[in-house]
Amino acid sequence: MTIASTETKVIYGGNGSTATFAVPFMFLRNDDIEVVLVDAEGGEYPQSEGTDYELSGAGVQTGGTCAMAAVPEAGQTLVIRREPSMVQEVDYVENDAFPAATHEAALDKLTMICQALAEKLDRAVTFGISSAVTGVNMPEPRAGRLIGWDDAAGGLGNYAVSELGALVTPVAVHLGGTGADNPTEALFNFGFGGAGLTVAGCDEPAEVLEAMGAEPADRDILKADTPDMLQAAFGEEAQVHSGTSTAQASLSVTRNHILWPLTAESTLLVPSFPYDGTYVFHVYPHGNTLNLGAGYKYPSILPAPDSSAGEIRIVVEVFNNRKTVVSLVNMEA
Repeated sequence: MTIASTETKVIYGGNGSTATFAVPFMFLRNDDIEVVLVDAEGGEYPQSEGTDYELSGAGVQTGGTCAMAAVPEAGQTLVIRREPSMVQEVDYVENDAFPAATHEAALDKLTMICQALAEKLDRAVTFGISSAVTGVNMPEPRAGRLIGWDDAAGGLGNYAVSELGALVTPVAVHLGGTGADNPTEALFNFGFGGAGLTVAGCDEPAEVLEAMGAEPADRDILKADTPDMLQAAFGEEAQVHSGTSTAQASLSVTRNHILWPLTAESTLLVPSFPYDGTYVFHVYPHGNTLNLGAGYKYPSILPAPDSSAGEIRIVVEVFNNRKTVVSLVNMEA
């Protein structure tokens, strides 16, 4: 008898109806056959002869059959392979006749063992033919570690991801990430909390206002020439001035912000400033002309006051009796 085929394993896909499968290679004993059922998720479940399956055809050169007790379902896989025991059971007695059949059977088993080993080696990770690397061993498993080459590229070891200089998810904040794997945690990591999550879930500005219980900004309110508006914007209550001039006789400044709504053509003159510092005139021209009077230093780059502006904002610096208009901005109406 010869072993002409190198086949030592066969794989079948279940279909929910077939229960008997061919074993297309020779096996000497039923114990030499291993049957494994693989589920749809890849889980492997060794089967037991006499309980899960029955074999026939041991010693037949063309092979035999495997009859499953339960029909493999669609999505399941049945693996049948030859795995002979690695023992030598032939004993030659000195001066006895040479039994050809017994000797051939021993050679057949040895061939089968070699084929089983070759099948395992085919599934092993190996180096290329030209590689000179030898003696590489896998390290013992360690939870949460990766296997990598050592500094000499001659052996494998267990390494923490941080030791490899690699990024992990979630990416830490100091590495440019959020340190989180969901929007809620990311916003909390950045200090936004629940309000940030609410805003992050909105697509349109109107949705943001609705989610936060806010109202759209009223442009008229924002541009209103009222002390309350200036106090909200600049953190202090504004001093209200009326009339057509800011001369000392008509204005004694008591606040850093002066609200001045014009009712006729007017002139910005030097009032009585209480101390050195910065003062802001919020002039609302309402279509009236504002003239820049004497007493101030005016840089040449300053624009002229615009009577059509919504507000003429004038910043004055007072220092050692020197009064300089450092900024004049015609605000949009």
